[in-house]
Amino acid sequence: MKIPKRKYHVLFILPLLIFLSFMIIYSFVSALNISLRDVFLGYLNEMPFVGLKNFKQVIMSRDFWHSMGFSLKFATMTTGIESVIGFFIAYFYYLYFKKNRILLTLLILPMMMAPTLFGLMNRILFNNFIGLIPGYISALFNVDIDFFSNKNIIGTLVLIDTLQWTPFVIIIMFASFVSIPKSLIDAARIDGAGSKSLLFRIILPLVIPSLITASFLRFIESFRIFDTIYVLTGGGPGNLTMSVSIYIYKMGFDMGIQGIASAASLILFLIMLIPTLIAIKLIIRG
Repeated sequence: MKIPKRKYHVLFILPLLIFLSFMIIYSFVSALNISLRDVFLGYLNEMPFVGLKNFKQVIMSRDFWHSMGFSLKFATMTTGIESVIGFFIAYFYYLYFKKNRILLTLLILPMMMAPTLFGLMNRILFNNFIGLIPGYISALFNVDIDFFSNKNIIGTLVLIDTLQWTPFVIIIMFASFVSIPKSLIDAARIDGAGSKSLLFRIILPLVIPSLITASFLRFIESFRIFDTIYVLTGGGPGNLTMSVSIYIYKMGFDMGIQGIASAASLILFLIMLIPTLIAIKLIIRG
């Protein structure tokens, strides 16, 4: 059977699609199997079937819902801040520095660092005793700030996440600004549109889909954050900064309750599936 030329590209990605499909299906089935059994780390030969008992325990767990609440709060804060700051930095760069590729490279450099490494670096920089940032603040303003105290820790985590992942929004928005036809902007200026009108009435409506996409991707990533918070606080003090990913990790590996961890991960998967499907539908419709 002869394959049309326009479908040749499918052959190149077919092996990858098969591999990814197999891994996703296998992982899901394996997690579902473990979630229906009483599985403890180190006793994998003894896996009695318990049905929906693990799901019930997760749903009744106060720690699970606390971690879900923290993840939602953290994701909402970081997504809002990063989207606004990233949009305006990208617009400013587009207006005045769009031919300066070196500056763009410096802007996106934090995003290229491994989150664990970035977290370790900031753990030292924000340390109350040896950190440069508290030291300079104390020297210049005579103010002692403990960035990792109970009242400041969430703000510190939001700040660190913003420093690393705002460049993600910047690069998406800059690409969106570049794609706007120059003739459209010139026509608006000839018609007398000022800078404010040009931004909010011409440019913003054209880049809204890109902004929504960037914000949605950042929300998903922030909601399931693990490495940065684990390196900085380990979910503490207490369970104050325990994200849902850290909760699953602690249940599965620190406490060794694999069945509970798998049930929690599947519940998280189902919860995140709803906004994902809605976003995909809106993107396709758009």
